[in-house]
Amino acid sequence: MYGRRSHATLEEFILACACCQRPPSEPRDEAVRAAARSVNNWDRFLRVVQRQRVAGLVHSALSSANVKLPPHVEQHLVGQAQQTARQNLMLTAEAVRLQNVFDAAGISVVFFKGITLAQLAYASLSLKHGNDIDLLVLPDHVEAAMRLLEREGYALWQPAEYLSKAQLRSVICHGNEVAFVHRQRNVQVDLHWRLVENPLLLEGVDASTRTQNVALSSGVSIRSFVEEDLYAYLCVHGARHAWSRLKWIADLNALIAAKSNAEIVHLHRHAQAKGAGLCAGQALILCHRLLKLKLPPMLEPELYGNGRLERLVRTAMSAMVGSDAETELEDRPFIATRINLAGFLLGQGWTHFFTHCRLLLMTPVDVIRYPLPSSLHFLYPIIRIPLWFSRHLRYIWVAALQRRATSGRNGGFEPRG
Repeated sequence: MYGRRSHATLEEFILACACCQRPPSEPRDEAVRAAARSVNNWDRFLRVVQRQRVAGLVHSALSSANVKLPPHVEQHLVGQAQQTARQNLMLTAEAVRLQNVFDAAGISVVFFKGITLAQLAYASLSLKHGNDIDLLVLPDHVEAAMRLLEREGYALWQPAEYLSKAQLRSVICHGNEVAFVHRQRNVQVDLHWRLVENPLLLEGVDASTRTQNVALSSGVSIRSFVEEDLYAYLCVHGARHAWSRLKWIADLNALIAAKSNAEIVHLHRHAQAKGAGLCAGQALILCHRLLKLKLPPMLEPELYGNGRLERLVRTAMSAMVGSDAETELEDRPFIATRINLAGFLLGQGWTHFFTHCRLLLMTPVDVIRYPLPSSLHFLYPIIRIPLWFSRHLRYIWVAALQRRATSGRNGGFEPRG
């Protein structure tokens, strides 16, 4: 199921997966107890949980299964679960406030992922990890939305702390989001005008799309996408990042785990109609293999008979687990390149191929760092290649220096954690 991986690391990852199974049940609890009996290194398990960002789900499942944990592990998980709940409550209050602010300004805004997904998937704000607020506006409203956030005390953070008018136009043209931070409230807001970089993977879904009101408490609700569009988006988002964290596939699985075969088939067909069929197929196979989701019988032949989907699943497992399940992507040489190249497999046809090439060869970051007049924008794909080599050679050099320094300090022994 997991491919050729470190057996020791797999034990911790298998337990994390068992804890993420939905809905809660006695068979789920038994799977958790069985997986826990194989774990010998609980400190490594904590690192896996932190890397995969599933502390709330893990704590809830281990408690439900009455698994006896070492005291320091129990204490750590309790603390992480409490922090998740506090963070989500704070994000909820801020999202409701921002919705009112945008509504008053006459700017259409839709919230997705985050707390709305937590409520839809888990009917709880205490389980899903979250650290920001994602909201979507129409491209024509981006500048007004940015000014509004600045008036509310937010400061631009990414892709740069300051953008000239020309840079902003380039970012809006070639990108799909910018990030703001409110340092007093300790909140990050990701402002999107497109849901994904490649519009072919999610055609026709934007801030004017049909929405639903997600009730968070009595009399309090936030706008989000209708379930079909939300499902398609989550599949594309996870696939674009090669499902490199367990939390993403766990959230998607929780959203659909209690649905009937007919309902899952309906969601899958909708994703296919939006251009996200391969992304959705990859997601369903991962839910089945990792989280025991029962696939509709009518979908199994088309999912498991597709060689491209199998390659995408292998890429996802490499990104999610790799040689172990605790190492962050930035500490794995060239994994980001593998993920970007896997993007060619997410769509079909020459239009998708050339669109993905353009996205890889001309990024908003390059436009900001190396401003060129619009008449010379054709040069960005050319300079992108030497920039890639320069960045990776620099990464390899710095990593080698760090290993040498660490080895010298520890007499050749490098501790874990």
